[in-house]
Amino acid sequence: MKIVTINDVAREAGVSISTVSRAINNRPDVGEATRKKMLKAVEKLGYIKNTSAASLKQHQTDFVAVVLRGRRNIFLTDLAERILDIGKEKQLRFLTEIIDEKADEFETVRRLYRERKLAGVIFLGSKLEGHEKEAEELDIPCVFSSIEAKFLNGKHISSVSIDNFSAGREVTNRLVELGHRKIALLGYFGSISDSTGLRFHGAKESMEKHGIVFDKELYEECDFTLPSSYAAMSRLLMRRKDFIAVFASSDIIAIGAMKALNDWGFTVPGDVSVVGFDGTEQADYCIPSLATMRQPSEQMAHTSVELLLEGMQGHEGKHVLLQPKWIESKSICKL
Repeated sequence: MKIVTINDVAREAGVSISTVSRAINNRPDVGEATRKKMLKAVEKLGYIKNTSAASLKQHQTDFVAVVLRGRRNIFLTDLAERILDIGKEKQLRFLTEIIDEKADEFETVRRLYRERKLAGVIFLGSKLEGHEKEAEELDIPCVFSSIEAKFLNGKHISSVSIDNFSAGREVTNRLVELGHRKIALLGYFGSISDSTGLRFHGAKESMEKHGIVFDKELYEECDFTLPSSYAAMSRLLMRRKDFIAVFASSDIIAIGAMKALNDWGFTVPGDVSVVGFDGTEQADYCIPSLATMRQPSEQMAHTSVELLLEGMQGHEGKHVLLQPKWIESKSICKL
């Protein structure tokens, strides 16, 4: 779903943004011919007037909460910063909470609501399994950013993410097409409702379709840090050395894995190809540069804010899937 903006209407009608603004606000200084042309563009594009500024003026004491689960996921911390920057341009007032991986994010929101009246909340890195009812019972607009939440019931709930299942399948398809059939999986792949869990299950489906039996001994769990991923890769190497590719659930995990492989005497990609996920800037600066599936973080941030604003205006929630981009780089090779 593409959010239609006033800029799009101006471009379609061939008029200035200020002219569109004056026309939709029924200002008398807009000619009838221009007004008709602009209204035709509005109808064609399906533009909905953004009344968030007026709404915010009426509720100056309201805040929007941004709840980030864990500070160690570089992709999510970058996404949070983008959301805050975009939201401030929209005159949103934020309360930012960074919580521990095991903390109850919904209790955090309830506490914030008691302390400061909330107009809405954006969740990042959310863990929904077992907490579906708590999410559905929140009575304020909610946006789950970077995680699919279309299975939740509630007109107040929106989400924006990539199709993590398909992305995990595509990464594995590309490795198999390059001749890799012994593929290790590294990271925290969680449950089927988690973003990383969906990538894991997409990878497994790809393996099955290519006649590859998933080997549990080629899976090692770790968190989103360099020391943890380095240790996980080392544990895997102590157990098995016959794999020829690694699919890591994030770029940072992949970089830690490459360091461990190098210290164990393996070359990347000569001996082992390595693929990450997220498309963070760190992927470009490691040696070799990392092949990865890039998430559209800027678009995701903009969509998160737009969905929240729509919810604050009383619109029903939407669930948006964005398109990731495969970045082929020097950490993989064809056999």
